[in-house]
Amino acid sequence: MSGVHPPAGAFLPLTLSEIRSTPTAGHRPELGPLTDRAWAAERAAEDSWHALLGDCACARRGQFPDRLRLLSEAAGEYAGGACCRGRGSTYPDRAAAFEHWVAEALAEGDGEEFAEACAGYDAALAHAMASVRDRVDS
Repeated sequence: MSGVHPPAGAFLPLTLSEIRSTPTAGHRPELGPLTDRAWAAERAAEDSWHALLGDCACARRGQFPDRLRLLSEAAGEYAGGACCRGRGSTYPDRAAAFEHWVAEALAEGDGEEFAEACAGYDAALAHAMASVRDRVDS
């Protein structure tokens, strides 16, 4: 169901904006899988946030770290490994650190840490995608 999504979300706005602004014409791979995983991660973040606000230890609360991991994998596939070389090559390590931070915040029920970890992950992924786009454009 690629391409049928609401405006950028609250938890991954930079990533979703970067996906939306990336042209797909010509030599660029299809964004569908990356887009779908980004929106799945956004929905899981919303579910986790609601569970945190309600102090609920439900299963929905723990799905977000898995969705982030899948999103990171899709970003790596989309970039063709380009985000793992040269400028911005620390992305896989940064993403893993933020994924771990999100999981810890959810386990501890810490909404502030959760929000900070989401913002860090979002910035890291959007930066990696922009770096790939810049390399492809040049």
